[in-house]
Amino acid sequence: MRGVREVGEAKRRGLADRVPLLLRRRTFRRYWTGQTISLAGDQISLMAIPLAAVLVLGADAAAMGWLKAAELLPALLFNLPFGAWADRQAGRRRAMIATDLGRAALVLSLPVAYALDALTLTQLYVVAFGVGALTVLFEVCNATLFVALVPTEHYVQANSLVNGSRSTAWLAGPGIGGLLVQFLTAPFALVADALTYLVSAGYLARIAPAEPPPAPVAKGHFTEGMRWVLRERSMRALFSASGTVQFFNFMFHTLFVLYATTELGLGAGLLGLVLATGAVGGLLGAVRCGAGRSSGGSVSVARSSSASSGSRCRCS
Repeated sequence: MRGVREVGEAKRRGLADRVPLLLRRRTFRRYWTGQTISLAGDQISLMAIPLAAVLVLGADAAAMGWLKAAELLPALLFNLPFGAWADRQAGRRRAMIATDLGRAALVLSLPVAYALDALTLTQLYVVAFGVGALTVLFEVCNATLFVALVPTEHYVQANSLVNGSRSTAWLAGPGIGGLLVQFLTAPFALVADALTYLVSAGYLARIAPAEPPPAPVAKGHFTEGMRWVLRERSMRALFSASGTVQFFNFMFHTLFVLYATTELGLGAGLLGLVLATGAVGGLLGAVRCGAGRSSGGSVSVARSSSASSGSRCRCS
């Protein structure tokens, strides 16, 4: 019996050793779990909002362009001012919780309006803009919280875990979103996304990392981030490459749902499967990064990840 117990304990230790070190830490595990669930919900919105515009409201190409513009405009308008504001705040985690609750309320307004037969394209534009603005605020606060949660030597592993969650959400989320839209209709599928924001807020409320002190108010603080990007050659290259890729990606995604549903006649479930296949490469890359890289260059990885994530709209 003793030998059996020893074998069992050895197997459990072996399994525990395979769990990434950061996930054995309760605070980071809660943070990562909330982000993972929220990222999956984002992919439901990625499917449901454009499909609501096309299938429920009969949006044309111009209307889809305005919808995409409403989603992306907050990143252009608010990244710098929200970043400067967040640097001067002591409770960035509380701000993130507030943005999660605000986004849940905005997204829930869509199925409610649909149930009351009052859903309009104008409401879609307003919700897309509001969610985008709150997302920008969430991300700039998240960059600081991430640094507070993760020791410098574990930045690469932490980024790999978060990016792995993002790629997994891209892989599974569109398929799940497509099925929800197919069986529940697009507006009601958004209830799932709203719930993920509430889950994210709940997990954030259960952690209390020591956040960096607020930055002092100084002249030029508002434009300091832009000046840093312009000074650093690697950051200029990163933002130029990212901006170019995203410009054409957004052009594609603006019209893809409209084309796939109206011209090709794809159902929501099949459309989600098509979109999910594009995430396989990202998932493999995140796994490879976590397995094949050490902590070298981790500070620059964390900085570039935080800088580039601020422009991501969660309901794009």
